[in-house]
Amino acid sequence: MTGTPPLTRRGLLGLGAGLALSPALAGCLPGDTPRDRADASRVVIGLSAAVTTLDPMNTTSVGTDLSVLSSVHSSLVTRGPDLTIGPDAATSWRRVAPTRWRFHLHPRAAFADGTPLDADVVVWNVRRLLDAANALRMTSNFPGLTRAEKVDRRTVDLVTSRPDADLLGALSFLYLLEPRWAARHKPATEAMGSGPYAITDYSPGGTIELRARDDYWGPAPAIRRVTFRVTPSEAARVSGLLSGELDAVAGLDPQDLNRLRADRGLRIQRLDTTRMAFIKLNTLKGPMRDVRVRRAVNYAVDKRAITSSLLKNTVAPSPGQLMTASYSGYTEGLTGYPHDPDRARALLREAGYGRGRPLRLELTVPSGQYVAGELVVQAVAQQLRETGVSVKINSVPFAVYMQKYLQQKAMPDMQYITQAWPTLAAGGLYGLFVSSSPYAYWDDEEFTDAVTRARGTDDRTERDALYARAARRARDQAPVLFLFPQPGLYATAEGLTWRARPDDWVRPAEMSWKGATR
Repeated sequence: MTGTPPLTRRGLLGLGAGLALSPALAGCLPGDTPRDRADASRVVIGLSAAVTTLDPMNTTSVGTDLSVLSSVHSSLVTRGPDLTIGPDAATSWRRVAPTRWRFHLHPRAAFADGTPLDADVVVWNVRRLLDAANALRMTSNFPGLTRAEKVDRRTVDLVTSRPDADLLGALSFLYLLEPRWAARHKPATEAMGSGPYAITDYSPGGTIELRARDDYWGPAPAIRRVTFRVTPSEAARVSGLLSGELDAVAGLDPQDLNRLRADRGLRIQRLDTTRMAFIKLNTLKGPMRDVRVRRAVNYAVDKRAITSSLLKNTVAPSPGQLMTASYSGYTEGLTGYPHDPDRARALLREAGYGRGRPLRLELTVPSGQYVAGELVVQAVAQQLRETGVSVKINSVPFAVYMQKYLQQKAMPDMQYITQAWPTLAAGGLYGLFVSSSPYAYWDDEEFTDAVTRARGTDDRTERDALYARAARRARDQAPVLFLFPQPGLYATAEGLTWRARPDDWVRPAEMSWKGATR
């Protein structure tokens, strides 16, 4: 763990300037430029982290694991780049009762070994998902799902314990395995799916190669061969794009925006993501138990200066909300905490902190995990110091960070984090903040009651009113230091068509090369 030296106000505006990049990746070999790959119907995609498992039910990492696995497996429904839900293995669906959804399956849907993807397959997968003995990470995303029932060979019902308006969104990332294959193989390290691609080469933690299936039952992808290359370093990802070794990278740091824009061989896309960045506050112990202190740190930090200087105006400050406007149940009309250092100092004095009793806080950031994360916490610490608050920054590996956060229940006073919910439902993301959640570090009866009641109602007007009540309560009680949506910066080689998504998915089936010769 390392401390961070003090920064001046002027230094904040210069953070990130002059950062040195590591040496570029080795130059492209002859015959392996983006144009060559376009002619060969091939693409190389840079991933920020390694794929940890091939079992699609045992991961919730959208930008890495599930982005790869969504190319290999099918789900009942899928979410498109415009964030709407559309068909995948199911051609249509409807709610036949308040707690029962009926899905009609594609008549040609099948796995790579020829086994049909039918109602029996769906029933087996739901049983696997809900079996507590399997301890699958995806299970917690389906709190209301109780069972699947076969209607006929191509029709299946999903039954919930209560009306669940978020079920379709959750199903869009529930990928289906073939039961007999799964019994004879290890889904964590092997894959055989019903999606548009098959894995041809995989080593844990390394590069993954895919090839389009000739017998795929759905629309054929435009690109035949895909390489997912693990490139953890931001400098290496940028160098790979500039050298032509990488064709597509998501989640780039805005500090590199001008350098990338200067290369005419690259196309840059920018959009807000569905992931909100904030500094979570431990309200269960220490100084953050006092709401005056939580509000004070929100007033003390100039979010606009940070988004302008460090994030190059790629995002705007949060309007005092835990989620972005992409979510169903988002509340309009809230405003963020303005930058008001005098108000911050007054609140701290009311809470008993001042010259004779300075407030000392500990702030943790996971190293290399979040876009500009280390720079952001330095800026926050500097601004808090200007209101008389002493801040010690700890930069730790992500695995250590998560162990302390969730397993040891030892979160410090503050920690930098970004959070999203793949279904884009308010109930899912707000569920991370209810009293019973291990992610929350906040025990607020009014917020928890509003979210719990909203999740249990099928009336959209009533549900949205309850979520609005929860949003206002969170803004008032400030369990986090509200910051901004995580910026979405995407770069692709010239000629590669790809509509960047705000929800972290990177799917080669949504890509194509312009003017490819074959």
